[in-house]
Amino acid sequence: MITLEEMARGRTLAEAQGMTWELGRAIAALAAEALAADRLETAGEILEGLVVLNPRDAQAWALLSTAYRRRGHPEAARACAEAAARLDPGDAQVRLARAEALLAGGQAAAGREELRALAADPGDAGERSRALLAALGD
Repeated sequence: MITLEEMARGRTLAEAQGMTWELGRAIAALAAEALAADRLETAGEILEGLVVLNPRDAQAWALLSTAYRRRGHPEAARACAEAAARLDPGDAQVRLARAEALLAGGQAAAGREELRALAADPGDAGERSRALLAALGD
């Protein structure tokens, strides 16, 4: 059980329930697998639960942004991407989720700017950024 006072001091439901970071990552991995298999509603439900349990999990917010974007909810995707970016502004996957949400939400210039900045990243986010820029004609 968690009290409102504990939540106001920053304690999460995940902490109150004894949920480890590793368990959170395992749950996020299940959601990522659901996204990869186009089980978007399932992924969204898993991720919504995860961000309720730990609203400080930037990766969960970024994945939830992707789920909402792919389900055709650009405003919700943007809100989740912005939450992720506030929590971990330097993370490449978070930045990629934000760029994609910006593009989906009609903010092409800002989305492209973020993709250009990410294009130099040597990981998956950089590879996807370069592919998206090529598809956009950049």
